Amino acid sequence: MKEVVNYNLDQAYAEVSHNEWEIESGEIGTVDDIRREMTAKLSDFYVTKVLNAMYTLATVNDSKNFYYVTGPITRTTIEDAIDYIADTAGAVKAVVGRRTALAPITKFAGYRIAISGERGANDYGTVPVPSALEEIRRTGWFGTYYGANFIALEQVYDNLYDRNALIKDNMVVVVGDNCGEFITYGNTREDQWTDMSTAPPTWHLRIYQQFGLLFDKMENVAVIRLDKP
Repeated sequence: MKEVVNYNLDQAYAEVSHNEWEIESGEIGTVDDIRREMTAKLSDFYVTKVLNAMYTLATVNDSKNFYYVTGPITRTTIEDAIDYIADTAGAVKAVVGRRTALAPITKFAGYRIAISGERGANDYGTVPVPSALEEIRRTGWFGTYYGANFIALEQVYDNLYDRNALIKDNMVVVVGDNCGEFITYGNTREDQWTDMSTAPPTWHLRIYQQFGLLFDKMENVAVIRLDKP
């Protein structure tokens, strides 16, 4: 039996325009600078699209890979989610979320659960891990915890004026192996043109790309929703 998957590709694009005098003077940066910033915006769009899709699918299914926590994230919840995905998917690729959602983990990431009767255990039944505590003290962050890599995302906004946040601040996603695919149809394409009907002429730059995503094993993803008390 042969399986065939067809993608219905969508299109993402970014476009800017400035008068030619601003471009020629370098007041707003070079064309390469503008192009790099637009490419970064496309990447932000893709990350937001994937995370929101994972969140929607997990909450709609309302399955055991969806966790609800009233208050900040806890050691028990994050470790249970990592254990579940490691067992279900075989491995955890990453734990992803906004820094504000993941920050409480710094309070316990530098400690491990003590073995019964172990010397040096504190009142919480944990033992300090000096290397982890030093990393948190020095950088304010941690790279790994409980065998998983953690990725803290900067917030992405729809535009500079309304500043509506596009990444949920109360969502943490534990991503396992082979949960799905994200594809792009070739590299980004680009159009440049000048509108001579204005004075000075208006220079335009547009970059665009086709993309598609498919989640066929949502059991390999765990979503943790956090609500402040």
